[in-house]
Amino acid sequence: MEAIKKIEGKRGTVIDEAWMELREMILSGMLAQGERLPSETDLAHEMGISRNSLREAIGMLEREGLLLKKQGVGTFVTSVTPIIRGGIERLTGIMDFVKANGYEAQSRLISFSASVANPTVSTLLNLSPGQVVYNLTTIKLASEVPVALCIDYIPESIFKTPVKPERLQYSLFEGLEKEYGIEIFYAEAEIIPVISDRDIASKLQIPEGEAVLLLSQIHFGKNNRKILYSKSYFPTGKFTFRLIRKR
Repeated sequence: MEAIKKIEGKRGTVIDEAWMELREMILSGMLAQGERLPSETDLAHEMGISRNSLREAIGMLEREGLLLKKQGVGTFVTSVTPIIRGGIERLTGIMDFVKANGYEAQSRLISFSASVANPTVSTLLNLSPGQVVYNLTTIKLASEVPVALCIDYIPESIFKTPVKPERLQYSLFEGLEKEYGIEIFYAEAEIIPVISDRDIASKLQIPEGEAVLLLSQIHFGKNNRKILYSKSYFPTGKFTFRLIRKR
């Protein structure tokens, strides 16, 4: 294992900085999957912190699924795969979820095209036969790892100026509002477990046939106008949703 920096508490509490240091080493590959950490005594000494502070930091990484303690054996790196957790009560962009979980957020443009809406999209967006929609396909990444495949259908008729896909690829909500004055107020959503086909699996870098979560949404703007239809595919091992339910 490469040398670990001394913890100085410059990035928050000692526990937070120890958590960030170890986390960055895991995600960067400096600590490899399956690698055993030094003993708590040795690691705490190397980092210049107490064993109690180190235990707290390790506990945080265990809850993220990045470390695993084996009684009487040691603590091991279990995964370098980002696990994104977030609630879906608020209409929040995927990039916001990624950043909130401490990962570098990136969006890769796969394709952008204009074509006549197919019957399914026409029905969902209440379009007339022959109306054109833009199809924007992007991959969302957390520290270089694909965590979502997003396919968005947007009616051409809602735009007053030519559409530039690079303005929409990072955050569709932000791009629509800032660049085109189109604000989204709410969405109707369904979460459906589906089996990935070859195309989805290839883009998400998962085995073909692996289960993914499909978040299907119709987004509404002012006066309940339908703004876009989106399909977002999430690998089940990399993205989890939380929903608060109340009586």
